[in-house]
Amino acid sequence: MGKAKKSQRDVARLSGKPLSETLEPSSVLRSCPGAEEGQDGQWVTSPDLTEYGLSFSKEDIQETTFFLLANPGLNSTVLFRADILHDTGAGTQASRDEGHCDTLLPARDVPGFELSRTIVRRLIPRNPQLDRPLDQTCHFYRSSIPAAGTEGTEQNRFLAIYTPHVSTKEELPYYHPMLRSLAFLYDAFSPTTPTERGPETTTGVMSIHILPWQTEPVHNRLERTLSKLLDVQIRLTKRRLTETPTTRSPYAPIKDNVIPRHRVQDTYSRLKTKYATDLCGRWVESTEPSKHVFEDLGVAAFLIELWREMYGCVPVDERQDSSTTESGRDGGVDSIEQDLDLNLNSKFPGFVDIACGNGVLVYILLQEGYPGWGFDARRRKTWGIFPASVQEHLREEIYIPKPFADELSSPQDLNLTGLKDTKTHSATPPTFPQTTFIISNHADELTLWTPLLAAILNPAYPQPFLAIPCCSHSLSGARYRHPPQTSNTSKEKGTAATEPNGEDFDSGPKSGDLKALRASKLAASTPGSAAFNKSSYGALTEKLVSVAAEVGYNVEKTLLRIPSTRNIGVLGRITAVGGDGEDEEEVLDRVSGIVARECVRDGGLNLAARAWVERAFGLAAGGGGCGANGHSHAHV
Repeated sequence: MGKAKKSQRDVARLSGKPLSETLEPSSVLRSCPGAEEGQDGQWVTSPDLTEYGLSFSKEDIQETTFFLLANPGLNSTVLFRADILHDTGAGTQASRDEGHCDTLLPARDVPGFELSRTIVRRLIPRNPQLDRPLDQTCHFYRSSIPAAGTEGTEQNRFLAIYTPHVSTKEELPYYHPMLRSLAFLYDAFSPTTPTERGPETTTGVMSIHILPWQTEPVHNRLERTLSKLLDVQIRLTKRRLTETPTTRSPYAPIKDNVIPRHRVQDTYSRLKTKYATDLCGRWVESTEPSKHVFEDLGVAAFLIELWREMYGCVPVDERQDSSTTESGRDGGVDSIEQDLDLNLNSKFPGFVDIACGNGVLVYILLQEGYPGWGFDARRRKTWGIFPASVQEHLREEIYIPKPFADELSSPQDLNLTGLKDTKTHSATPPTFPQTTFIISNHADELTLWTPLLAAILNPAYPQPFLAIPCCSHSLSGARYRHPPQTSNTSKEKGTAATEPNGEDFDSGPKSGDLKALRASKLAASTPGSAAFNKSSYGALTEKLVSVAAEVGYNVEKTLLRIPSTRNIGVLGRITAVGGDGEDEEEVLDRVSGIVARECVRDGGLNLAARAWVERAFGLAAGGGGCGANGHSHAHV
């Protein structure tokens, strides 16, 4: 288990008594009607639910509140997200096009406050088999008045009231506090004199007010939940104010930028329910099954939604023809070729998972009705748990990049390297179809080859790809730490002279106080920060982006929702290659130039090719990479 985060509360002010003994009537909401028809609600609060001496402005708290509104998972690990069904805010839209608001609870009349916004959200649990979604109306109020007893000070107030759409407490799911309503109140006190006004002069008080169910006691669990809600609100607001926009992970600009979050999460939930228990129960590798299974489920969910957008294709369960659906569900990949002619997926080009490792991703995609295959240098034990129809689409083969195969095409080189072995192949038909979507999931030695492979495979129209980088290698397959990609690094001069072999580039302090080291580590793991680009993983990712862009791809980076620190997806789609009068020879010449340049550090094309083949056969003989027993990671 991870180390518990330090509380943001001033524990010296807490009474130490049970919450039930410190509750008192709310001075703000005491006259408001309750949620139950014909009853007046008794709103209560407590000094233990109040935090003093905060330096946030009202606007700071509002921004954090609205962010948490759509991201309740920061308050509860049971929740995925919240879909916005209705929003009266200016210029806002529902987070889901299909979202529909059946009920809008009326707003309470709060004396001294003005209603400013009403939002209806639907809380979406991670496990729909265990917990059900819950709709909730959220009313937001504001007030600005002179502070009582303090001349020259203004009191700006922000009030948020959350009310679930239930009529009895038995209807509440487990993840929701056992309350009829809950309210956050923030009072920001600041000078009214313009010359004195500033963030450092603002003092704030945050409090929680609750409307319990009658006869329902206040349990310890509710007390812990309410304290955590305060703590998260304070922590996240501090984080927003102390970190720049490019390093705030909750606001990362490459998160959910390709596919909307709700689509990926909903598909992930469906896939997890359908496959996770079975795959984890039959796992035969020595590695932890949950990590690899859930990671591949997350990648599969992203790909399914990406392909829906790119090709208009849908998984088996959504196909309109019931007979096709049943055939795909029961027959697995046996009926995939028939499905292509019977449904709207005819535009899908198929996929290949290069260095497919344990084969779980290939298995899931095949079962979902997407035709394709995967290969790796070594057969994995996991392949044996799949149906024979799936195993036919998993191949134990060594991939020799075409530039290396061409370089070693002489009889002497063939005898030396063993290229005549029946297990080898290169990216030429019929082994690789010319039209196929290329998946490079933690493919290590093949990571930088991914856009090059796609261009060589079909220079007239290089194929799209999704690459998820992991361990850093050069084109020869050698472990290599790429230097940071900077504006001073010329694409035409990627030689050993400008890129030192494997030097440990500075990514932050190696010694010092714990706080500085922790901040440095956080920055190095945050995409978009300067420190991240200096890290081995960050530099590899940017190198891949640079190579793909040089080939001619329109490149997008996106943070994938997978349980891995290596979670950046690099998506390449063609917009430039083949345009502006380019022909196939020009594309291939560009690829050849990239390969020749990148192989300089390894002694040239011939030596790099020989090194690749030696490593390839070493892996096939049982060598391993950084994750040889589980996921792909050592594939050449």
